[in-house]
This record gives sequence, structure tokens and C-alpha cells, in this order.
Amino acid sequence: MMFTIKFKIILAYTIVFGIMLIIFAAIIYDTTKEASFLKLNTNLKSYSISLRTEIEDELDDRDSLNLKKLSSIHAKGLIGEKFQLFNSNGEALVRDSVLSKIPMPEIKNEAVNSFKYQRQKIDHHKYHILWSKFDADNDSVYMLETATSVKDVFDELDRLFYLFLIIIPSGLIITGVAAYIISKAAFKPIAQMADTAKNISGENLDQRLDLPKAKDEVRAFGETLNEMIGRIDNAFKSQKRFVANASHEIKTPLTVIQTELEILDKKIKDVESKESIKNALSEIESLTRLTNSLLMIAKMDSMQNKLIISKFRIDELLADCAQALNTAALKKNIQINLLIADAIEIQGDKEKLKSVFLNLIDNAIKYSSDNSIISIVLEKISVEKVKINIEDSGRGISSSEIPYIFNRFYRSNEIRAEISGSGLGLAIAKEITELHKGEIKVKSEPGVKTVFSIILPQNLFALR
Repeated sequence: MMFTIKFKIILAYTIVFGIMLIIFAAIIYDTTKEASFLKLNTNLKSYSISLRTEIEDELDDRDSLNLKKLSSIHAKGLIGEKFQLFNSNGEALVRDSVLSKIPMPEIKNEAVNSFKYQRQKIDHHKYHILWSKFDADNDSVYMLETATSVKDVFDELDRLFYLFLIIIPSGLIITGVAAYIISKAAFKPIAQMADTAKNISGENLDQRLDLPKAKDEVRAFGETLNEMIGRIDNAFKSQKRFVANASHEIKTPLTVIQTELEILDKKIKDVESKESIKNALSEIESLTRLTNSLLMIAKMDSMQNKLIISKFRIDELLADCAQALNTAALKKNIQINLLIADAIEIQGDKEKLKSVFLNLIDNAIKYSSDNSIISIVLEKISVEKVKINIEDSGRGISSSEIPYIFNRFYRSNEIRAEISGSGLGLAIAKEITELHKGEIKVKSEPGVKTVFSIILPQNLFALR
């Protein structure tokens, strides 16, 4: 029988991976077993020590033992604890019906306060037993036998064993399928094109696949892919130009309309008309923010969003941002607390970072309930880095949404109808922060609080 290269590759991959899976499973099984019994030993020893302490106290106060009180003692992680107590002559002072079925081991020569572990099978049940020799204050030596069922430990090990019985054959099947797919695609020109294609993204769509010299099906396939990438590149550029041009064209008439409405608002005395103008101005303000966000996104996409770096006091910048949004906060009776211990100077683009902080504080106000508090904390976390926390006690963000909140245009369905927004603010904040070689994080407890953390380097010039 002729074995093809494809078959040999599949067989080799399957055998090697199968051996690795078996070794890995054996290591995990043994480690789990050892850890389980180590934990069991610790818990059983703790139980024995608790019993010894109580027994010593009982013997000090009286000649007899309070079995009810001793039986009420339990230890974490043990099931069906049992114990027996013997004096130095081997006479049982406290006897257990199950443990009495096994003989007491020869531990007369064992040192006082020593511990000896055993594993015994009693009436088809497995027990882990600990013998402990100790002396009481009355100079008498006692032998304490404690035991616990190990059924749960072996049940857990059995579940792990059966899990491996499922995982290993499944892993071998998956490996065989994967090896078949890999061997089928193991042509060097295709591999080279795949490597190049992996590096092509929205930022470098001008890159093309390297084509093989031979004019065959592989080259034709590569030429087709290059043409497709070219069409995608043109579509991306067209979209970016449209966003930039449209945003720019919309910005001017919005400014004119806003100015005219503000003038009209001063002239009109009718309450209903003034309310309508107020609503229109509010919507124009939202459109203006959206337009500015789209312009900034367009600049970032076209790599025109360069940083204008200077030195400035970040504590003063945060105070200015808080002051700028204080009126909006007071409308909801929200208090903005600035917690700044020291004056801190950093390097960065002041205006862009200002837009980040304004956006985060504005979001905190929007999503906070009335009569709440927003905290802005500035601190140095190292010699080279500062951290800004913006915390609110609003509705919070669910854990399922956190991975997406920094995506462009992402907005939760729950708040889309309640709170206006474009879904661009956090995306812009993240990109500006990363332009500053920093990072932005979020932690949230729904219904309790949300904390946005921005970590920035102090000396940006040193990182560029």
C-alpha cells in the first residue's frame, strides 16, 4: 500500500498530539489527586487539632467528656467526620461504630504530638484516617483517631478521568482534521501570500500580495486577490473622503443656523416659541458634536491627527474640564469632586486630552442619577506615569458590553432611546490616549458604579 505525504503528515500530527494529550492528562490527573489529598490532610489535621483542644479543655475541667459538644465540631472540606479517643493503654474512651471495625495501628513508639495518616476501606467505603498522639495537662497520653470520607475526592477524580476519555479522542479527531487541512494548503506560494495577507488591514490597504513567477492557477488566484484588495482600498478611501467632506460641509451651515437661532431667541418673547428655539439649539449642539467627532475620526483615519505636544499642568486641565461641565452637572444636582493631591506636569497634546476628559466627565453626568457624586482622582502611580480615575454612581455597564464600548458607533440598545449620543466619544478617547502611548480601562458594577481609568506617561518625548 502506498502512503501519500498527506497521509504521513496526518498520521504524524495525530500520533504526536495524542502522546502529548495523554502525558498532559496524566500530569493533570496526578497533580489534581495530590492537591486534593494534600488539602484533605490539611483539613483533617485542622479537625484533629480542634478536637484535641476541646478534649484538653474538657479534661482540665472535669473527668468526663461532653460528647455532644465534641460531635458539634466540624472542619471545612470534610464530609462525615468521625473520631475515636484512646488512653495510653489503648482503651477506648470514645468509640465510633464505623472506626471500631479497623484495628489501631502500632504507634506506641510514635512521638507525642505526631500525626500519622492512613487510608482504609470500611464497609465498601473509603476513609482517610489521621492518628494523633498527644498529652494533656494531667500528664496523661491519649491517642485521637479522626477520619473523613474520601468519596467526593474520588468522585471528582473519576469525573476528571471520564472527561479525559472524551477530550483525548476528540482531540485526536480534531488534530487529524486540522492536519488534513494544513497539508492540503501546504504550497509555498500560497503560504507566502497568506503571510502577506495577514498583515494587510485598514491602515495599509495599499500593500499587495507577492505573486509567484509561474503563470499558473496560484498566480491567477493571487492576482484576483490583489484586485479585490484594490477595490476595497478605493472604497475605504472614498468613504473617508465622504465623511471628511460631508462633516466639513455640514459644520458651516450648522454654525450659521445656531447663530441665527440664538439671535432670534433674544428677540422673541413668546414662551412657546422660545422653548421651540431652545429645543432646536439643543439638537444643533448634538449635531455639532457629531460633526466634530466625525471630523476627528476622519483625521485619525487619514493619519493627519498629529499631536501638538507641550508641557502643561494636568491637574489644572482636569479642574478646567470639571468647571466647564459644572452647569450641566448642577441641572441634575450632581456634585463633581476633584481629588488632586499634588500639582503634576506632563507632556502631551493639551487640547486633545481635554476633549478626552470632557467626553468622559460628560458621559458620567449623562449616565448618573440625580443627586449623585462624580469623583475625579489624579495620582502618580510611578515615577513615569500618572493615572486619572473618573468614577460615577450611575447605571453602570454590563460585562457583556464592556468589550465593545470603545468600538466606533457602538451604543447599548438599553440606552439608545433614553440618552442621545453618537457612539464615537469613547472610540476617540481611546485613540487619543493610545496616541499618547497611554491606555484607557473601565471597571463597572451595574447599578453601583463605573470607573474609567486613563494612564498616561509624564515624559512623552522620551517615548517617541
